[in-house]
Amino acid sequence: EGQTTIHNTRTQNLNAAQNLTAADCGNILLGVVGTEQAAGTGFNLNLPAPARGLHYRFTLAAPTIENNSNAAITITATSDGSSAANIAVGSVTVNGAPTNVTTVKDIVTFVHNAATAGDYAECFCDGTNWFFTIVGDAAGSVTLA
Repeated sequence: EGQTTIHNTRTQNLNAAQNLTAADCGNILLGVVGTEQAAGTGFNLNLPAPARGLHYRFTLAAPTIENNSNAAITITATSDGSSAANIAVGSVTVNGAPTNVTTVKDIVTFVHNAATAGDYAECFCDGTNWFFTIVGDAAGSVTLA
């Protein structure tokens, strides 16, 4: 008879600034289900230095992000785990409208008062650059700039 294979992917919740490592590969939930995120301030996650095969999926778990210009959640592409570097490209689809970002950028932003639960940014690394697929429910909810 057939065999069933189960593949579990690491999943963790992050609610504060952090420098990600290869050990963090997998699913990362941002915020808390049912709780508005970042009432006073947001946070930033730094991607590690590029290495072939690294992959992350960032999903906003909070229903919304506070309407405060300091409340955004950002993900920064880095050259060394801490210094921003323009090494990210990809596809951003918000409010059903796709846009290809072909000029290298460095920051993905889950925008305050626009991003909602389920918006996500998925990325993988080829050893040099980060390739993103970003989906947001509302216009301007998630950006790559």
